[in-house]
Amino acid sequence: MYEMRGPYWHVYTSGKETPVLFATKEDLSFVMNVVAQAALEFRPTYGRNDFQTSGVVIIAFEVMNNHLHFILSGSKEDILAFFAFIKRRLSRTIRDARCLEANLKSIDNLVSLRNNIVYVNRNGYVADPNYTPFNYPWGTGRFYFNDIPTHTRYSDLKLTPKRQMFRGRAPELPGDWAILDGYVAPSSYCSIQFGMGVFRDAHHYFNQLGKNVEAYQELAQEFGDADFLTDAELMAKVISMIREWYKVSSLRDLSKAQKCDLARTLHYDFRSSNGQIRRILGLNQYEVDSLFPLSAG
Repeated sequence: MYEMRGPYWHVYTSGKETPVLFATKEDLSFVMNVVAQAALEFRPTYGRNDFQTSGVVIIAFEVMNNHLHFILSGSKEDILAFFAFIKRRLSRTIRDARCLEANLKSIDNLVSLRNNIVYVNRNGYVADPNYTPFNYPWGTGRFYFNDIPTHTRYSDLKLTPKRQMFRGRAPELPGDWAILDGYVAPSSYCSIQFGMGVFRDAHHYFNQLGKNVEAYQELAQEFGDADFLTDAELMAKVISMIREWYKVSSLRDLSKAQKCDLARTLHYDFRSSNGQIRRILGLNQYEVDSLFPLSAG
């Protein structure tokens, strides 16, 4: 199956020091619908023995408030055209989306593909503690090894809600595409079955989702992402570090200077946000923002 698609790419925009672009639920829904449009515009074609010959296959993606992640299959030229389409459509109504720039990272083996899929599918809920891997709405994560939620069909919508979804003229989309709470469900246009197929089974996928933290740490540093570990995962790391470095077992036993040193490690090595550092180390917001003013707010 792996050989039938490709080449594979992790396409992402920088989330480091990027302002909030998609501030509301309506903005995020709009991004989801633009991705659906792009998927239809660049739908793949297949040749003999079901090998991909052109177009773009979306294997996984997540939309955050200030950046995007995609796992895609296709030629570099098609991938860049696909992203340019998304950027152009977003920029019509979200002015700051003009700052989005695509970074392409080649994925050249099956293990890397698995790691990148899991990284993308966990990115949204890691960044927002209000969600889990099973209910973050803005991407493919909730659809991997999970049933599609109750939905309506695109053909069942009236013209006005269709126009509202796309902030303009309603495009011609397949009538059976699923609509969830104002956006096209990724299960309608992404190759989720293929993405699931690169894992041995559901147990293998969920095991990867909760483990292999070091592999995701390297990816997050490369992509410039913040809060790539959940609070629970980061706390486990912190406890391990203070036992090794300071020979104590509790954060309460650390001095303020030691906590500040540890905060620098979390900021620079683990890409943690100011808010996450405050939560983990028990520092107040002023103390953390003073250490990392560029990340304040």
